[in-house]
Formats: sequence, C-alpha cells, structure tokens
Amino acid sequence: MATIKKLQGCDVLPKIQLWKPNEMGELVSHGKQLYKKEVVDPNHVYSEWNLLPDLLLERVFQHLTLDERYNASMICRNWSRAFHFPRVWYTFELHDTLLTKRKFNYCAGWQKLLDHIRVTIFLTKKGMHIRTLIFPPMNNLFNLYEFLNVSLYMHNNCPGTLDRVHTLRFSFACQHTEQADDVVFGTGGQILSMFKKVMGVFSELKTLELRDLLLEGCEGLHLLDEVCVTCCETLRTLTLVNVMKLPHTLLHPGAFVNLETLVISPQSIGDDLLELLGYSKVRNMYIVQNKYTENGQSLSYKAWKQCRAANPRLRVHLCSEGSCKNEIIWQQQAPVRSIVYNSPYAKIDTPVMLTIIELYKRNLEVFAHKQLPRFYMPRSFHDRIDSSLLLLVRQCPYIHTLVVREKVSTATVLLVAHTAKNLMYFYLRRNAIILKADWPFNPDWTPEFYEWLCKNARSYEAMEREVSQILGYKWQSLTDKQFKMINIDLGKSYYMFS
Repeated sequence: MATIKKLQGCDVLPKIQLWKPNEMGELVSHGKQLYKKEVVDPNHVYSEWNLLPDLLLERVFQHLTLDERYNASMICRNWSRAFHFPRVWYTFELHDTLLTKRKFNYCAGWQKLLDHIRVTIFLTKKGMHIRTLIFPPMNNLFNLYEFLNVSLYMHNNCPGTLDRVHTLRFSFACQHTEQADDVVFGTGGQILSMFKKVMGVFSELKTLELRDLLLEGCEGLHLLDEVCVTCCETLRTLTLVNVMKLPHTLLHPGAFVNLETLVISPQSIGDDLLELLGYSKVRNMYIVQNKYTENGQSLSYKAWKQCRAANPRLRVHLCSEGSCKNEIIWQQQAPVRSIVYNSPYAKIDTPVMLTIIELYKRNLEVFAHKQLPRFYMPRSFHDRIDSSLLLLVRQCPYIHTLVVREKVSTATVLLVAHTAKNLMYFYLRRNAIILKADWPFNPDWTPEFYEWLCKNARSYEAMEREVSQILGYKWQSLTDKQFKMINIDLGKSYYMFS
C-alpha cells in the first residue's frame, strides 16, 4: 500500500485521482463529491425497444415473473403502460413470499406472513383479469389458507373479482425433509374445507387440476361435490393425481357431461367409474402414477370390454412421471394408445416388452422413454433391448411415435426404421447409439439386405442418411439437450377410427 505524505506547511492531504479524465471521462464536482460524467458518442445509434408494438410487449410480459415484470416496467413509459395490460395478468401463480410482509415471532424469529391489505388491493385491481389461478407446492400453509380466505371474501363482496377464472391448478407440498428422512403428509382440515369453498364459486371453470392431496376416508369422496353443482356442464379437463392415498373409486368424473380429458391415478379408478365413462364424452383418459402412488389397482377385462363397447372412441394412456421407480400398473385389454415413461429411473427389459406386446399390440401407437437415464446401461448385445425393440415394432403395426433413450446399435436403428410400417416420429439419443453392426445373419434376410445393413452401420452419417430416406424427411439423432425438449401430443389421433 502506498504511503501519503503531507506537504510542508499544509495540514490538508493532497487530492488523489483514481483515473485520468482523458481515459474515463470528465470529473464533475457536485458539492464535495466527484462523480464520473459519461462520454456520449455522437455517432452512437440507440435501439428502439421502447417502440415495440403492444401485442409483442404483451406476450413478453406474460412470460415474466412479478419481480421481472416490475423491473421491466421501470425502463420507459411504454413498458410501464404494458405492465397494466389485461392479458399480462391472465395467469397468476402464488408462492410463499408473494404479497407478504415481515413479522417477528418470538418462537421462530422473523417470518413472512401474508399482507391482507396488499392482497385486497391486488384482487381489487387485477382480480377481474385473472383467467388461470395456480397454487404450486407451498411450505407456508398459513399464507395459503389466508389467501384462499381473502379470495373467497373478495369474490362474495366485490363484484367482478375472480369471476372469469377458467383454469385452477393446485398441488400440495406433501413431502418434507426432517433429519434426512422423507416424511410424507396429506392435506385436509381447514385448508381442504376452504379450498372446496373456493372451487365451488368458479362457475366458468373449464380446467381443474389437483395433485398429491393424499386424502383419506370420506374427505376425498366428497372433494368435488361443490364443483359438480357449479361446473357440471362447463368442465372440459379434469386432473386428479394422487387425490386419494388408499384405493377408493371416485365417481365425480362421470358427472361432468362435457368432460373430454381425464387424468387420474390408478387407485382412484374402479368398475363403476368405467361404466359411467362409457356413456360420457371422455376422449382421452390418462392413468398417471408417480412416486407417491401406492396401492394402485388393475381393473378387470370385463369392465374394460363394457367401457369400450359403450365408448368406442375412448383412448387410454399409461404414464409414469417424476421419480417413480415402480413399474406401470397394466390394465388388461384396455384401449391403450400410448405408454410413456417420463421418469429417469424407469428401465426397459424383455419381460416388460413381452407384456406390452401381449396386452396392447392391436392398439398401441406411441411408446416413449423420456428424460435422461440414471442407471447403468449394458453394452453387450444380449443384455440390451435391441431384439425387444425390434419385436415391438414388428408386433405393433400402428406405432407412429417411438422415443428410445437406452443404448442400441446403429444396425438396430436401421432395422427398426425399415421394419416399422407406420413410423413417423423416431427420437434417439446420439450418445446412446453404439457404432456397431452386431446383428447375426437372419435366414429371412437376403445377402443384399445384410450387406446394406453392415455397410450403413459403420458410421452415423450413413445411418442418418438411410433412415432419412426411409422416413421421408431429414432425420438425425438428438443431443441430450434436444432429447430433453421432446414434446409429444398424446391426445392427437393419427388414424380415422382411433
């Protein structure tokens, strides 16, 4: 560190300049402080982001959080005006620290509690614009209860507040960590009672999603009583994932006369529900299970047969999501159109493939393994899924979408593309493809075909060129980043009578 010496006969230290005026701009005195004045380039061309059209600003603000929205509104007058556009507030998501204030608690210290004044002002000004109301998993259940209470009060006493909500999504934080042990809790009590009242006041509800409530006894059986009264004719999409902890048949989905999409867990379905769905307008039925799904049940062949006869256009989709490590609960002879493993722990083995072929070979259209795997994948040909995958596309003639993340050889990719009759979408991870022609000669093959297989299995470029020629469009294997972005529309039908 440099030492500063006083001048002789002077009690004031000399002034020190930390930068040169010619290099960093001029030093302008303002009182006793010195600050740098920015040197403006006369030839600098400024962008015109402040002149964006209102439609573009509206779309941009819709993708921002509340904090980001507020910061963006401080940029210019036009962006400040966009902060109050009605479409910007179509979606509202509540989290633990939103609309809260700090308050000291002698037991727990400083806490963030819901500010009733802020909530009242917000609902008064923006409540009429909200169309989608989302409650993600929250740890502060007191704030959740108070927000529901204030929302119900404002809806009843302030006309127009939350009258236009058509989508409601609620997920309960049922897992808490205590001393490295995972403890799972279910909801109920006052929170459930208040939430049932809030659901019952939305007369224009079209989409309702409830996840991981894990209710017990009669609480789950009477959960949708108020919704059935007010939204019997308006509801189009209903999601009930792990609403019940134990196997209990929910009959409420059959009461919505215009219901088109039903997402439900295997412990909440039964023969009585299938009978009701047979005489409904339900087009797609997703049977979803995750790590909280327990005691799921497989319905009888007779119940599915009667349901298919009454509703021949019903499409069933079996899905496994999240961190689920259990195998999918198979529904015997159900009209299953797709099987999707959206879990990093799900594996494919030969017994599972044989079960799928035996039960669903006449209806299966989509077979997908999404997310990156978190388990060991063997490199030996006899331990891989190459032969099982080829058997699947041979026995299931209506498969049009295939997503594979496990290790297969380039020869297997060529055989699958050549064998599948109606394959349109074929997704593979490039990191999982083994550059090898390890298939032995099959007596059903001609020598020319086997020569073609061995020749084009020697490089990735030759494999992608031949697969592109077979499928009719430019095809290439995906990187891990591209593989994670795969989106499959299971509700879309590619065949006339499916």
